[in-house]
Amino acid sequence: MLSEEIRETGGIRYLVFNNLTESGVLHGFTLRSGGVSPQPFDTLNMGLHVGDPPAAVLENRRRLAAALGYKNEMVTTAQQVHTTNVVRVTPKLSGRGSLSYEDAFPRTDGLLCTEPNIVLMSHCADCTLLFFYDPKARCIGLAHAGWRGAVAGMGPVMVEAMEEAGCRRENIRAALSPCIRPCCYRVGDNVAEEIEPGMRPHVLTKREGELYFDLPGLQARQLVGAGISEHNLIQSEYCTNCNSNIFFSYRASGGKTGRMAGVMSIVE
Repeated sequence: MLSEEIRETGGIRYLVFNNLTESGVLHGFTLRSGGVSPQPFDTLNMGLHVGDPPAAVLENRRRLAAALGYKNEMVTTAQQVHTTNVVRVTPKLSGRGSLSYEDAFPRTDGLLCTEPNIVLMSHCADCTLLFFYDPKARCIGLAHAGWRGAVAGMGPVMVEAMEEAGCRRENIRAALSPCIRPCCYRVGDNVAEEIEPGMRPHVLTKREGELYFDLPGLQARQLVGAGISEHNLIQSEYCTNCNSNIFFSYRASGGKTGRMAGVMSIVE
């Protein structure tokens, strides 16, 4: 059985992870087709912060909500700036960022929730989105991490926050979204020097004099180290840079592109 699969509903293509699907949690990771955004955001751009006309983004979000079956006004997002800050979303806080970037949680890269029907949404275009769900505690978590967030331990920080919310680490199911993978992620010494020395041999490789970084590999190792069972962890095999025809890729586009979205919600 595949650990991930691409589905299509109402013209919207999105990826799901089998460990989350079989646990019954609503989730998805969007591809780039099925929306209304013009180039270079074509067409299902989900980010309000990239220069795409807001009306197009809101229509794209409406289409995704219709495809997955959640209320668009319950979407809750953050202004991601490569931190490890986490917000626990309550009913009073739900809907932040659904209609405008300015209303999203500032300086936040992790969201968690234990309430039904609230929809967590994060964005990326080469960075990793980390999906978490404890089916016994009925707690979801969604986080964004590029190399800075990964090196700072965004994954373990989320696991700790979920434990504080009543989860048990051995019950948490986790999935790492499509992102730029070591086949394409060339980095400089400035990045390599920030990685824990003991981890470097596992996540850095040298090819033709250039360093390549395994961003999802680092995060998978961190999550296992934080108590997530390898059997409960899925790592997408898609590289966004290699597959920029179906995913937005910041690097492949030269920096001007749209954003995919990850969404999660506890079904009541």
